Amino acid sequence: MWRNLSLALVVLLAGCASMPDELKVPEGTNLAAYNLAREGQEVGKTARWGGVVTGVTNLKDKTRIEVMFTSLTNSGRPSLDNPSPGRFYAYVDGFVDPVSIPKGYRVALVGTVGKAEKGQVGDFSYTYPVLNVSNFKLWAPQQQVDYYPDRWGPYWGSPFGYGYGYGYWGDPFFYHPYYYGPQRARVTGPKVPKPDYTPKPLPRGNNNQPGKQK
Repeated sequence: MWRNLSLALVVLLAGCASMPDELKVPEGTNLAAYNLAREGQEVGKTARWGGVVTGVTNLKDKTRIEVMFTSLTNSGRPSLDNPSPGRFYAYVDGFVDPVSIPKGYRVALVGTVGKAEKGQVGDFSYTYPVLNVSNFKLWAPQQQVDYYPDRWGPYWGSPFGYGYGYGYWGDPFFYHPYYYGPQRARVTGPKVPKPDYTPKPLPRGNNNQPGKQK
């Protein structure tokens, strides 16, 4: 019985860690590394990059998303556990309303690496690696907050007085030591309209060897 439960748990966890369809690439694709792209290498290779949206600019025939780069988890979600090595530009063909890609949202993208571009971060001159996007996925920002439950709750009527923590609807022998402690909740940012975007097929010219994002 326990063996079956363990196998079921492994299958469930594997399913949770699977890559979203929007971010899948052909099997054996050698993904481009962000740090090499910053040095002008990896042009034309397939990349799967992600991070936090820092700005969106609508140009004449395309939309430029500025992203603060972060590593990706096995499920494709940008991780905020480590410092970011820098930013990059992600270009999407056509118009994408900035309302649907707000600042602070996490985004993961797949596409091909283009030539790096010069830009500005404030008054500082900056070199941006470029990703020409074929598809992408957004995640709303999340924040963990602590809160305290209503103290009147099920302990109303305690014979030991308000806030003592004993008494469950009049039972003087019931005690729950964690009731008054802080509880943790995860708050997700507001929902936004899904971008109206048609994915482009990824090129198959650089799938010469299997590899993972560096």
